[in-house]
Amino acid sequence: MRMTPGVSSDLFDFADFASWSRALYRQKPPVARSSFLFDSAPEEPTDLLTGIVRDAFCDGVTDRFASVFGRGNPFALKALAKRYGATEAEIICTTGASSAVAMVLRALIQPGDLVLAERPGFDVLEILAADSGARVESFTRTGPRYEVDLDRLREAVKARPRLIMLSNLHNPSGHVLTPAGLQAVAAIAGEVGALVLVDEVYADFAEALGYPHAASLAPNLITVNSLSKVFSLFSLRFGWIIAEEGLAARISRANASREFGISKLGHAVAALVLENPQPFADRWRSILEPNRAVLARHVDAMKSDGLIAGEIPENGCVYFPSVTGESDTRAVARAVWQAEQILVAPGEFFGEPGHIRLGFGMETAALDHGLARLHAALRSRRDANVRSGTSAHHA
Repeated sequence: MRMTPGVSSDLFDFADFASWSRALYRQKPPVARSSFLFDSAPEEPTDLLTGIVRDAFCDGVTDRFASVFGRGNPFALKALAKRYGATEAEIICTTGASSAVAMVLRALIQPGDLVLAERPGFDVLEILAADSGARVESFTRTGPRYEVDLDRLREAVKARPRLIMLSNLHNPSGHVLTPAGLQAVAAIAGEVGALVLVDEVYADFAEALGYPHAASLAPNLITVNSLSKVFSLFSLRFGWIIAEEGLAARISRANASREFGISKLGHAVAALVLENPQPFADRWRSILEPNRAVLARHVDAMKSDGLIAGEIPENGCVYFPSVTGESDTRAVARAVWQAEQILVAPGEFFGEPGHIRLGFGMETAALDHGLARLHAALRSRRDANVRSGTSAHHA
């Protein structure tokens, strides 16, 4: 087995996805991005970003370079209101989606309050809730499309949570929860006076479905989103909250003396992006359309070899298959890295061992090569276990 210099053999021992992914970026020498078969967004569109910045600042300073105090850049607020059919009073601009989640928690949660978080799910939501002083428990998303188990959720809310947290598109599976599904969750939450935060950072990958943003579906639903995933503009640190007007005002007031990290420059550029989003939408479509075909071909081959199982979602750029016969997918991810220098995210990071999260937003040729190497590594691991008589469950 090969081990790339500078990469620690205990890389997969981190407790959570956020710590693991940050550790990857700190590796010396840097790990090649072509090895990252887990990324949940296409690479940053530096060419489009360069053009926007050049046009906005080459002959003076754009008038979008405006104050961000209050609810945020006024041009960005206007563009978001138009994009999502909301009023500006329902929107708060933030320094990214994680900051938006933290702001909601700061406004709504008192130490000891109960928060329910989906499982499997993006562990940062649970981490932020715990940091707010909440007691965090989980509810289950199940089945091949990771639907919310409404019966289990109805049972869970008997403990009277203050907030329920979920993602749509679902992270890590990429599957969509329909408006009817979200309204069902909102209704169950409403029975006990709970609010529901919906992380929609991947939602616009499914814009062809024409689904409205979550906050428009029920007054106790809160939308959190950002430019980091669909637009791949994580460097701008631009996110937003959409909520019923009174609730938005409450969130804004609770954070008025704390949220000073918003970049006037970054949010001016974000406003320009939101005013002309089509080039960015065209770009991610041009990447994901061919990549989806590549993924389907390799997934079919790995399924034929009995290595993985699970539906590819119709939208987004992540896939969360189960690895046949494996319960310790930290060990699987470590073995894949050691054998082929391909990085996949083990399901343990999302609360579902036995699965791995794959991302397919990279350059098409790199994806094709990476999936072929993943196939080879999984097959070699399975064959070695068969030869040795070792149960993969205990490997």
